[in-house]
Amino acid sequence: PKGLKSPAPAVVFVHGHSDLGKGYPVYQAVCVDLVKNGFVVFAIDPPGQGEMKQYYDPQTGEVRIKHCTDEHTYAGLQYVVSGANLARVFIWDVIRGVDYLETREEVDPNRIGLTGNSGGGTQSSYLMLIEPRFKAAVPCTSIMTLESYMKTGQSQDSEQIIRGCFVDGPDHDDYVTGMAPKPVLIGAAAYDYFPIEGTLETLRRAKRIYALYGAEDKVNIAIAPTRHAYSPYLRQAAVNWFKKHLKGEEPDFKTGEPETLPPEELWCTPKGFVLEMFPNARTVFDLNRKWVERNCPPQPIHDVDELRDAVVEVLGIDLSLRNEPIHPRIIWDGETEGFKAEKIFFFSEPDIVVTGVMIHPNIHPVRTDIVVFENGTSEIPHRKKMLEDMLQEGRRLFVFDVRGVGAVQVRPVNRGGKPHDTEYKLGCDAMMLKRSTLGMRVFDVLRAYDYLAGRDDVEEIGIVGVDAGAVWAYYAAALEDGICRAELHNMLRSYRDLVNTKDYNRDLYNLKVMAWGILRRFDLPDLKICFKGRKCISIDPRDARGKVITESQP
Repeated sequence: PKGLKSPAPAVVFVHGHSDLGKGYPVYQAVCVDLVKNGFVVFAIDPPGQGEMKQYYDPQTGEVRIKHCTDEHTYAGLQYVVSGANLARVFIWDVIRGVDYLETREEVDPNRIGLTGNSGGGTQSSYLMLIEPRFKAAVPCTSIMTLESYMKTGQSQDSEQIIRGCFVDGPDHDDYVTGMAPKPVLIGAAAYDYFPIEGTLETLRRAKRIYALYGAEDKVNIAIAPTRHAYSPYLRQAAVNWFKKHLKGEEPDFKTGEPETLPPEELWCTPKGFVLEMFPNARTVFDLNRKWVERNCPPQPIHDVDELRDAVVEVLGIDLSLRNEPIHPRIIWDGETEGFKAEKIFFFSEPDIVVTGVMIHPNIHPVRTDIVVFENGTSEIPHRKKMLEDMLQEGRRLFVFDVRGVGAVQVRPVNRGGKPHDTEYKLGCDAMMLKRSTLGMRVFDVLRAYDYLAGRDDVEEIGIVGVDAGAVWAYYAAALEDGICRAELHNMLRSYRDLVNTKDYNRDLYNLKVMAWGILRRFDLPDLKICFKGRKCISIDPRDARGKVITESQP
């Protein structure tokens, strides 16, 4: 503000998901209204937004990943494999921002507030729980309950997904009450895709905690009659909340239409990219790679039982469910394209249906192979040559659908495209439950083995996996000694290669083949010791870019 004669209160503004970051006019308007009411405002570009694009190439001037939410998830999945969360970078940048604010003569360090909406509301939530120097907060269009949002079917990008939060917390009321009894105003939108019902439930819970401090009036809500936005209604409410609680003034401000600037006038760098000005600056990729070097050094587990226990724990597999009987239904048998075949389904675990097609060779079978394609039985028409070649070798084939693919393909639960589609959303839900869709599918493959082992006409059992199916097959074979042979096509070589490759292939490597914290315990090559006395053949293994690894490559 102009004309300051003594240190003034400050507000840290953290941004929602706009590629413009601090330059986004809606966010500028909040900052301008705060400044006009006597607050110093510090607006911080988070990674992937504004001038902090992490995939900007100074040589070409191109941003390789165009949208901030895509960038957050692209980088964030590498943090997942490492057993970390991209949010740590967002949080640390703001903490250091507060450190800087405290050095400014015009700022009263004892009166610093915090606000942001949407993804900025998420950042605010984390900081309300972590950073004690904030004296008041207005998280907007983000507070709800975990359960209410899960039910919408919508996804969130990677820094918003906290592993195990459904099991161990935090839920959103924990973020709010983490500041108790300091004043918190929840900014909400009545027509938001963040459910207002969840927001009101969190407020109800928070008020009970604030009541223990005799401070129920210090937590409240402002509900704008709008859709998802930091609307003028919420802007006015935020300014008045900070006026009351950081300045001790009447909350009587009425907003108008603040004048904003072209985004480029707010640049702190000549061309609007930190990586243009400082091309050797460390990116979130570099920070994660360094974190992996420090916290996830290669430490192979040499005891097979211990390694299998680690796999089961990390992937979130409940092996006790394998004790449940299988009641298979053979719903069709006959001949197709010169081969006898059966269509089968059963429950892998309660309420989870899996399916498969059994195809018999025209000679006595030498072995029965579970065949696991990434897209299950729907790939049969495109894999005809491969299947026929195996049948000619005398292999009986059980082409199997793990949950969510082939004949049991999950229906879309949201309208999002990649990377935030249904597959990703369900993978995140599993992670928040301390499980993984990878582990669930590996369990299904184990149940396919259990089914075959219970058939009178099946003797030796092998497995063939292709693409993501190769990873599912590999884990299952590593856990089950009864699988005599594993044949893996196009499988990722290692997770360490994934975290060390900035431009990895996100179409191939995503939550289908990932679980949180894998590299803290093991890597894919480490599982080879589980195959002692059994064959494990890798055909055309792939690097993190999806390219075939030649024999000359390390």
